[in-house]
Amino acid sequence: MYKSEAHPEGFPDGGWRANLVLFGSFMGLIADFGIANSLGAIEAYVSTHQLKDVKQTNVSWVFSLHLGVMYFGGVFFGELFDRFGAKRPLIAGTIIMVVGLFLTAESRRLEHFILSFGILTAIGTSLAMSPLIGAISHWFLKKRGMACSIATIGGLVGASVFAVMLQKLYIDIGFKWAIRTMAFICLFCMIVSIIFVQERTSKIQNTDDEAIAFEQDPKPRPTPGSILKSCISFLRQALDFSILKEQRFVLLTLAVFLSEITSMTTLTYLSSYALNYGVAQRNAFLLITIVNVCGIPSRLATGILADKYGRFNVMIASSICTTIVIFAIWLPARGNIQVLFAFGVLFGISTSAVISLIPACTGQICSAENFGKVYGTMYFFLGFLTILGMYFSSLVINHGTKIDYRNFVLFEGALAFTNIIIWIWARYSSVGWKLCKF
Repeated sequence: MYKSEAHPEGFPDGGWRANLVLFGSFMGLIADFGIANSLGAIEAYVSTHQLKDVKQTNVSWVFSLHLGVMYFGGVFFGELFDRFGAKRPLIAGTIIMVVGLFLTAESRRLEHFILSFGILTAIGTSLAMSPLIGAISHWFLKKRGMACSIATIGGLVGASVFAVMLQKLYIDIGFKWAIRTMAFICLFCMIVSIIFVQERTSKIQNTDDEAIAFEQDPKPRPTPGSILKSCISFLRQALDFSILKEQRFVLLTLAVFLSEITSMTTLTYLSSYALNYGVAQRNAFLLITIVNVCGIPSRLATGILADKYGRFNVMIASSICTTIVIFAIWLPARGNIQVLFAFGVLFGISTSAVISLIPACTGQICSAENFGKVYGTMYFFLGFLTILGMYFSSLVINHGTKIDYRNFVLFEGALAFTNIIIWIWARYSSVGWKLCKF
């Protein structure tokens, strides 16, 4: 499991500095992943209010673009993290994310939501994602699965709070101030992450002679030509897709895509599904909270199990459980709120490993020094795939009739079943059929 690292014994895997980085990542992901995991609470409202006269397939572009742009930017922003560390990407991401949310609060038309939430807010979350996740890989190795699980619990906490909060604030203070309140919470969480999250690098101090020489021969000011050359060099490094020759990378990317699209499309349309079957609005929004809250303890448990038995092994087990839950509970549920609550609990448990173990699985096919680039490249392709996945989901839902939503459940089940096969194949590409910790 640790053969991708040249010096696996050099990772702290604990201590006050590593734990402070973990705390900062947890706080940042409350905002970063919390927004993405609470799309359903926003989609269910705007599709019945500001965009009530817009076709469902068109409304879905707002949220598919949000996820797509969030993932697409990873190929550039992962390289930024590897080159410049965590602070600058986090500061830029925070500013763009918060501005995007404030503009979302003012949106009234489809194109407004696409630009403010689907693109601008997503760029902010994409900028922050690589340092928030990548910094953990610098400090943890043997406990990386547990560390990633603890950090990404922040996303579940954020989504749980946002879903309940937005439902209440829509009624009490209206859509504008509900989204603004969400923006202020995200700003606070991101400030905490900026303070504590940092990369682990060895810095060499200059001697006095070097300092004097530097003063006598200062570095020349950058010219427009040198800046252009630097940008071109950066883009070449960021867009280096030679890793596509690695079968392990391609299969892992497909497995991650199927895991994420199953989880995200369910969270995005679960409330709308429930409302279509006559479930009260309060209970429909509560379903999202149940999924996220139930994922909190199970996410920690899967992280511990992944470090003990193997990250890929746990993802295979998670995919099997998700498939069973969709076909055995969600499919026959229809409008039965008790069954839907049971589905929310079990789906939250079975998919809890989706986000948390992806960084740990990625770390098994690359070193920590290249993590940002590999992780970002993976999410670059996931951006395109996610936009297509969300769009096809909206096509399945079509006019939003009960038959359409039943077809949507079957579609989700088919994705989950295919995911089992791809995860097994991805594991086979690394260790074959060996029954080992991987």
